[in-house]
Amino acid sequence: MLKQLCSTRGIGRMSKIVVAMALGFSLAVAVGAQTPPEGAAKPAAKPVQPPDMHKAMEAMGPMMGQMMSSMLDGMLVVLAKPETAQRTATFSRNYYDALIAKGFSNEDALRIVMAHGIPMPGGR
Repeated sequence: MLKQLCSTRGIGRMSKIVVAMALGFSLAVAVGAQTPPEGAAKPAAKPVQPPDMHKAMEAMGPMMGQMMSSMLDGMLVVLAKPETAQRTATFSRNYYDALIAKGFSNEDALRIVMAHGIPMPGGR
């Protein structure tokens, strides 16, 4: 259609681009003007923050403190078990051996293993 329009009226290359842009714009406007079908999902509204949100956050503080304390206590119980120390030693030795196998010197591998310490979930 664009080719026919441009050839019949003797329109140059720059004008072809302008005509193509105009057709594209009119198509975009026509598509954008359509209303969404009935029952279509509506855009999410911004979350409403009640005025007492600050109070709710303050009330959660002691509960969060208790959770952190319980997690730390549980971690210390696990770390105090002899089998945990055995597994940690096995990990450290395997890590050291893997570093040596990858070409690290004995001293560098030892420094890396010492810096790593006890492996913990989530890293340090």
